Amino acid sequence: MLKIEKSVQELRQTLQEMTEIASSMVDTIRKSIHAENFESLEYVFKQDRYIDSLEKQIDQQAVALLALINPMASDLRFVFSVIKLNADLERIGDECKNVAKELKNLKPPIPVELKELSEKVYEMVIDAVKALLNQDSALSKEIILKDDEVDKLEYLILQKYSDSIRLAFAAKALERIADHTTNIAENVIFATEGIDIRHENSIMKRLHQAEN
Repeated sequence: MLKIEKSVQELRQTLQEMTEIASSMVDTIRKSIHAENFESLEYVFKQDRYIDSLEKQIDQQAVALLALINPMASDLRFVFSVIKLNADLERIGDECKNVAKELKNLKPPIPVELKELSEKVYEMVIDAVKALLNQDSALSKEIILKDDEVDKLEYLILQKYSDSIRLAFAAKALERIADHTTNIAENVIFATEGIDIRHENSIMKRLHQAEN
């Protein structure tokens, strides 16, 4: 049992490092958009390579943990949820890189709607990190609700600034970060409550399933 507990702790530590990097990448994007200054975006490209290496490390740790004898049910759910959300964290890094590429070719002023979108996405990521590290299903449900706000704002940007392809791509990449963050929230609910709420048609239906 001690070996299992040690392996779980090591997996949690690597996962925490990966979440901190992913959230810092989103924060760099957010600050660059608000400041309309994109000199710091090289950090995003650099960290994307590191987050790729952490994804492989987490996969290796998770597989090693599964190979141990008779892990507890809660540990099993945790490991399975980590395997799923590991890919989402890596893709958050990829989408940050995509946003950074578009921002480097955008000229100020940056629309206020994109600034608002980056703020909402960053808040979701920060909340997802908290929910993940604290295994907080209640906070995870709040994150799922916020995803709807992001979708509406992204749609507004696409309609209002339809003449800017780069702006559209940046908004779409931010929206995808929110989607991956929602996936993380759903996996926290699975790990804590044993309920799989993916692939439902509506946000409220997913939450209703999680509450019953």
